[in-house]
This record gives sequence, C-alpha cells and structure tokens, in this order.
Amino acid sequence: MVGKVSVKDGGPSRTALAAALMRAVHTRLDRPRLIDDPWGDRLVSAVEKAALCQRALEGAEPAARKRLETLRSQQAIIDAVLRSHGTYGGVILRSRYAEDALESAVARGARQYVLIGAGFDSFLVRQPPFARDIDIFEIDHPASQAMKRQRLEECAVKIPPNVQFVPADLTQEPLESVLARCSFCRALPAFFSWLGVTIYLSRDANLATLRGIARSSAPGSEVVFTYIDQRVLDERQSARFEKMRATRAALGEAWLSGFNPATLENELTALGLHLVEDLGSSELRSRYCAGRTDGLSPGTNGHVARARVTGG
Repeated sequence: MVGKVSVKDGGPSRTALAAALMRAVHTRLDRPRLIDDPWGDRLVSAVEKAALCQRALEGAEPAARKRLETLRSQQAIIDAVLRSHGTYGGVILRSRYAEDALESAVARGARQYVLIGAGFDSFLVRQPPFARDIDIFEIDHPASQAMKRQRLEECAVKIPPNVQFVPADLTQEPLESVLARCSFCRALPAFFSWLGVTIYLSRDANLATLRGIARSSAPGSEVVFTYIDQRVLDERQSARFEKMRATRAALGEAWLSGFNPATLENELTALGLHLVEDLGSSELRSRYCAGRTDGLSPGTNGHVARARVTGG
C-alpha cells in the first residue's frame, strides 16, 4: 500500500487526495499558518473534488447534511468537511514537524531528502532556500507517481533539477533495492519522510522499511514517520472512529497495524535506529497549537516519531 494507490480504481487513493486538499485548506483558512502549501487545490482535479463533495453529502447524518447544504458552494462544503475530519489536524501538524526536522537535519549536514510514499506532497515545488542544495527523491507506487507527474505537467510545473522520481512498489521490492537503483548515495547523510503510510501496512512491512532505512543510510541519517497506537486498533473505539475505519477498509485502504509507544524505542534499537523523539497528541498540541483560536488540534491516537541511524 506504500504510495497509496486505491485498489478499487487504480488511481491515487482518496486518502492521498484528501491530505493534499487539507494542506491547501489550512493554507487558505487557518491562521496562523503552520505550513504554506496551496498545491492541493491545483493538483486535485475538479472531477475528484466533485466526487469528494458528493460522498460527503451522501455519508453525512441528516442534521449535518442539512448544515452542509446551506453553504454557498462546493468549495465551502469541501472546506467544512475536511476541517471537521478527525485526521485534519494530524495531517497539518505532521507536515510541519517533518519539515522542521528536515531543516534541522540539513543544518547538521544532511544532503539527501527521501519521501517514501510521497503521494501528492508538493515539497518539490515549494523548496525553501535551505533545501535547494540537497537531492530530493520521491519514492511512490508507479501508478500514483505517474498520476502526480501528469498533474504537475498540466500545471506547467518545471521539475527542479535536484528532484528524482523513483517508481517502486515497496510491497514487492525492498527499500534497499529501490535506493540502490537510483542515485541515492548511502555514504552521505540523508533525511527520510514517511508520513501517513504505516497504518496501511502490515507490521512486518513497516519493520522491513525501517530496517531498510537503517541499512541503506549513513550514520546520523534520520527518519520521521507517523503511526497509530497499536492498542487503539486492538480495542473497540468510538462509533465515529469505527465508522471511519470501516469506510477506509471498504475503499481498499484498511488500517492494518501500528506501534506501541511503550515498546517503540526497543524495536527501533533492534533495527539499527535510535529513537530521538516520539510525539503524541498532547506533545504536538503543546508545541504547535498553544494559543490558537481556530480549533486546529491533532487527533487523539496518532504519533509522529523521529529516529536516527546509529550505524552500529
């Protein structure tokens, strides 16, 4: 499932499209901005937006649907639905955290940025000054990546020379093999971003990817990844959570696994990684949402972790 290609229709997953739109909605409506990423509004097609709006109306409870129908436009409905979604805050905060960590890593000497399961992430066209001397690798499922490249072309985007697209299905090919067949240099420090993906993979697949990062990278390289607390998946949750989980499964994007925060450090150590930081909802809220009045807040079950390759 790395790359988030929907098995239902062979196109980019609804999760990837929604995440791109969430970042654009945040850029337009939330203040202060934590990220400046308007690209979802351009990369997600009009047909996909119309379908999202229709699904939202059809799936809403009667009272919620009535409220949505009073809004003045399709765009207003999409904005309202996305901002009220349980994952909205997490999508925004994980993006900000990852790019903060990337900037710090580059300042310490990282010269390569690898996005695993890049989806419709737009960093390649938003590169801040600190990133313009690093090599950027986007690893994604071939179908999803082809769709993204087509959308970029339709937007008349000229791909920067420091960007390399690496099509790969990581359920079929190990990350180490993928990195070995592109210009990634394992002797140079790197930074890996792996956001919004691990929940859709088996535990074995997640451990294999993290092990691949450790084995393929220079000591001091880092990875930021998101995960859900495994205990949440193992226990019955609220009706809203269970409905969301069932919806994702019906779309071919089932939630398969997470990590236990209490054992994550030891698991990473066994893979050749040192856990630098593991932020749950309270830590993310304290770091990024203090004093906000717009209601932006992380979900209750997600984590974002940063780990460093030990080289041992």
